[in-house]
Amino acid sequence: SDTEFWDKMQAEWEEMARRNWISDNQEAPGQVTISTIEKGYYFHTDNPFKDWPGAFEEGLKKMKEGDLPVTILYLEAAILQEPNDAEAWQFLGITQAENENEQAAIVALQR
Repeated sequence: SDTEFWDKMQAEWEEMARRNWISDNQEAPGQVTISTIEKGYYFHTDNPFKDWPGAFEEGLKKMKEGDLPVTILYLEAAILQEPNDAEAWQFLGITQAENENEQAAIVALQR
């Protein structure tokens, strides 16, 4: 029913706010930061690919293969290596959306 839908949406919104996924902080022009508190994107802490050379390219290969969880790890590694890579943020957002993680997708695509 409509009431159940909106109740669920309200609960999800409150959970996002509780986890600090929603932020009023905007970065100043030219300022670069990937603080998870400010941006609300939570990177995997035990990413085995965090120092992988060519992580972005490998992520694109895994995306074409349909391996979304591994794609996300590679793209996160690429962003940690190059925080200003807009293309990596875009593909991460798209992959998170395809993986049905809308909150992470929104935050990544905003970057």
